[in-house]
Amino acid sequence: MLTFLGIDIGGSGFKFGWGNSRSGLQYFSSLPLVEKNLAAFHKVAQAVLDEAERRLGLEKLSGIGIGTPGTIDAHSGLITGINPNLPFWVGRSPLELIPAETGLNVRYDNDANLMALAEAKTSGLRNVLGITVGSGIGSGLVIDGKIFHGAHGFAGELGHICMVKSGALCNCGLQGCLEAYSSVDGIRNRLEEQSPRFKGMDLSKLLSLRDSDPVVRDHIAEGLRMLCLSVSQVINYLDPEAVIFGGGAMDLGLYSLSELSSGIAANLAPLNREATLIKAAHYGNRAGVMGAIMLFESDF
Repeated sequence: MLTFLGIDIGGSGFKFGWGNSRSGLQYFSSLPLVEKNLAAFHKVAQAVLDEAERRLGLEKLSGIGIGTPGTIDAHSGLITGINPNLPFWVGRSPLELIPAETGLNVRYDNDANLMALAEAKTSGLRNVLGITVGSGIGSGLVIDGKIFHGAHGFAGELGHICMVKSGALCNCGLQGCLEAYSSVDGIRNRLEEQSPRFKGMDLSKLLSLRDSDPVVRDHIAEGLRMLCLSVSQVINYLDPEAVIFGGGAMDLGLYSLSELSSGIAANLAPLNREATLIKAAHYGNRAGVMGAIMLFESDF
């Protein structure tokens, strides 16, 4: 079997590993992004390549797949729109992270798209909605076994559908987006409006207050309700085989799978209640790396 390097870019660092879909990940690690600027991005990418060279040898790789935050323009291949966590990454191409002298082919896609791809292929499913819950809300669609990008590359932005008319301001510049209510940053931003004591509080601390602080409990419950309502409408419209939840906030327990399953079912058309699976990501926080590998495998 061929071996591919998968890189999953996040707001706080790069996860990476190599392997293939048959043998799985032969190696997995992560490197932090200490500074959020373009030079630091290139430095971390080079450190990933250096580790792959030291532990494996780049000559043993058949290609590199990259998952990146942000919307990718289908025509230019550039990150486009607003990327509040990585503003310096707008207008750039992930190809620039891999020096041409490596001689390796590189493919890339949105990180949530790759999570959906990895989970669909692993589950043997052809129609999947993948949702990542973290600092924001990411989503990807796999239809008939392939990532669905839409006409311009902008499909799958579940986090930016409007849930509340003239509602809370989202990082994207719109008001009332799902992300402004159901993501970690959205919940924290709205809590900060209630009290300065929540400023900068990480998710672990917020979750430790859920049982004792009614304000925290109510905001998380509202985020859950919004997420369930939005997902149920996508299911009613698209009829996927499964909705798969992943992301760092899910790993930490912001929303439980049972809460999501019951909340989504309450808003589903009767026929969809039994037909659509609600699942946790099989690969957890490694799904993006595995999806990057699988993205490249489709060419071989």
